[in-house]
Amino acid sequence: MRKILLGTTAVVGLALVAQAANAQQARPAARPVQAPVAAPVVTPVAPPALPTTSVAPTGTAAALFQTPVGITGAGPHGADGVPNRPTTPTTSGLVVRLGGFFDFTVGNVQDSADGAFFRNSAGSINNAKGRQRNDFRTESEINLYVDGIAANGMRYGAMFELQMDNVTTTAGDGTTVSYDELYGFAKGSWGELRFGQEDSAASLMQIRRPSVLWMGTDDAWDEFTVGSLGTPYIMSGVNDGNDATKIIYLSPQFFGFDVGFSYSPNRNEGEQANTATSTTAFQRDYTGLTNEISGALRYRGTFGPVGIAASFVAQFADAGRQQASGAPFVNSPQNVDAYAVGLVARAFGFSLGGDYTWGSYNGAAPAGAALNKGLDDSNHWTVGGTYTIGAFSIGAMYGQGTQDNGTGARVTSGFTQAAGAALEDREQTYLGFGVAYVLAPGMTLFANYNQIEDKNIPIGSPSVNSAGTGTLAGGNSAAGTTLARFNSAGSTTRDITVLVAGVRIAF
Repeated sequence: MRKILLGTTAVVGLALVAQAANAQQARPAARPVQAPVAAPVVTPVAPPALPTTSVAPTGTAAALFQTPVGITGAGPHGADGVPNRPTTPTTSGLVVRLGGFFDFTVGNVQDSADGAFFRNSAGSINNAKGRQRNDFRTESEINLYVDGIAANGMRYGAMFELQMDNVTTTAGDGTTVSYDELYGFAKGSWGELRFGQEDSAASLMQIRRPSVLWMGTDDAWDEFTVGSLGTPYIMSGVNDGNDATKIIYLSPQFFGFDVGFSYSPNRNEGEQANTATSTTAFQRDYTGLTNEISGALRYRGTFGPVGIAASFVAQFADAGRQQASGAPFVNSPQNVDAYAVGLVARAFGFSLGGDYTWGSYNGAAPAGAALNKGLDDSNHWTVGGTYTIGAFSIGAMYGQGTQDNGTGARVTSGFTQAAGAALEDREQTYLGFGVAYVLAPGMTLFANYNQIEDKNIPIGSPSVNSAGTGTLAGGNSAAGTTLARFNSAGSTTRDITVLVAGVRIAF
């Protein structure tokens, strides 16, 4: 799942307005001295109420909320903390804030996978026609941020992010809501500790190419494409979309540098009895990635008018030891490792930068899935730039990604077998342009053009099918890897062009 930071957060109440806070207000000028009268009756007049946008007095609870301490990383509450306004506390003394966004998008799609040839040759549809080119889509998130301050100044609380996205249903109206992030936290001058369902430290702190709203190698365009070939993109951030329950530490910033670490025992939730796709395999059965560790080093600073952000992140995990059926792998997949570097410079309204990712992983998200034995490492790079003047932003992006497809099926002749023929690598290229305009506070119009060339898409998980008898490497079936075809001439290139336009209302 792509992570979209909220630009604004709604305030659900006003509190912490004490007499000390009112001390900042200018009191009415004193009246002229008059002759004393007998037994005067004086009715005190309180000064005007503190406006919600005023700065609270130093040392009050409101001031602490306005000046967060030790906040690093990113999340729905923003990279620099909670909203800059005091808010009504609950009966427990914790403060509750509500935020979120609503998106409406229009998509115009031209996709080789929408053609009648591909749909009929896939074998699951007979006499199918080409698909409709235009569609509408809505997406939303509601974020509930709860926090308080202990007597020693430590801040603590929880974050609840409900999303109407990434949920597949066969019934209903298609607006099923699930939790994207769900975690508790404690933070202070020593940094921040998060515990629960949240992105890894590498994902939270990675510096990637700049972009405007909803444009990118792994952004809005893929929401309008078919998923019969798996996820359409392979150029995403490290650990994109993995919100398994974990523990995360994010340090404070020292001389522009900060670090982060995270650990997850597996990619499931502790309260689940078994995995979603099996009635026999349970979450601690080593059927997926285990002992997932990530780390990040980031720098952010300014040199005159130029701002610089750079990062190096890494992620590691042990590969599964048995198949979902419970049968062990004859040859276990490779353990996962992924690395990424990124650099962005900003000055005079311009942002320019890019990122490069490499490692032993397979699929849409680096560190997302394990490679079978014998496959080469994957890699991708992206560059981008944006320019912002007032309420208007424009941007462009380009990227390329490569992943090993291994070999085709082994050739059998009598009692002898020959190794499968080597397949060409999957190569994906992305080119995008986008614009965004803030029409009103919390309301942004956006549009982008996305062109994708995806060559040699494998059907199934790639493997290396060597000669000899026995189970294939990684436990794959003897059918071997095949490549998708998109026309009668046998083309293995999927061409996708998606025009996206829409409006976001953030609160």
